[in-house]
Amino acid sequence: MHYLVYNFALICVIASVRAEEAPVDSASEARKHYSWAVQYERGSLWKDALVQYGKAVALDPNNARYYCALGKLLYRLKRVPEAKVAFLRAVDADSSYIQAYYGLARIYHSDAKYDSVMILYRKILELDPARKEVRRRLAELYRYKGMATEALREFGLLLKGDPEDEELLSSVGALRVELGHFCEALEVYERLLRLRPGGKKLRSIVGGLREKVGNYAGALKLYRALAEEDSSDYTALSKVLALSQRLGRREDVIWALEGLLRLRPGEVDLMAKLAEAYLDKERLEEARALLDEGLKLAPEDGFLRTLSGEYYWRKGERERALKEFNKVLGDPKWEGYARRMMATIRAEIAQEKLKREEEKEREFFRRGRQGS
Repeated sequence: MHYLVYNFALICVIASVRAEEAPVDSASEARKHYSWAVQYERGSLWKDALVQYGKAVALDPNNARYYCALGKLLYRLKRVPEAKVAFLRAVDADSSYIQAYYGLARIYHSDAKYDSVMILYRKILELDPARKEVRRRLAELYRYKGMATEALREFGLLLKGDPEDEELLSSVGALRVELGHFCEALEVYERLLRLRPGGKKLRSIVGGLREKVGNYAGALKLYRALAEEDSSDYTALSKVLALSQRLGRREDVIWALEGLLRLRPGEVDLMAKLAEAYLDKERLEEARALLDEGLKLAPEDGFLRTLSGEYYWRKGERERALKEFNKVLGDPKWEGYARRMMATIRAEIAQEKLKREEEKEREFFRRGRQGS
């Protein structure tokens, strides 16, 4: 390696001396040596190519193209420091020579000097804004560095030129979510969903964004479709349950709870919630069956006992209802409600007793009038 460096320097000196000895057309001579260098490089004759590139830059030191070609070959030969010098010389010779910036960017990227790479990419785009591959690399670097706003700007410019690019839509959507621009993110993800309608993950993202922006009905529709396609999707069923409860859609609540209970048949809390939903829809016997099953598993569960009391109250079996509510006393979560229900039931019993007594009294007087 030291021999090659020395040889390269010597050739430059000799070429300089010869240029002084005899008047020649330097530019023409440089082109000739550059052409030879290209031929040698194609033939993998690296040493000869380096010699000819050296002569070309010695004869025409203001030619960025020659320095850049030399830099590329040196980089190819893993002589990175020398390649860097050659690329910098190319920039000095012509600050608009884009290939030199590419070469430097490659070197800095290999060294993980991403700030320098971003500067070089911005310079390339300043010279030629149409270079999409550079803009994409710059956007990805911004994203890697946590510069979401800058990354979104570059991805957004790319998306304007290619509005159906799925990768770009995904990147723009993710960055808008990261920045908290949920409405704008939803608009992009909805476009992506139209292009890729079968994606489960994508539909989940859209469902979540619809929920965030307040489109609860739209979110419910999407999650229900996911749950219908895959009855084992616990997350989708849970979302259907939460959104249905929010919207007051009792049939959807029951559908979701039934699905969840099929996945977790021994979960007492799900049994209680489904029994409650059945009671609200006056599906009393279905509620009773669940309550009996749940109370076998958890006889001390306050929620189940409370619902059991409600079942008997709705059936008109007030004394049995009182016994169930009485078992809840001492449960800090349900005791207050149980006492209120017991008070209501006792009031109903008292009212019913009073009505019976009044009826007896009316009957007594009616018979008395008939006897007279």
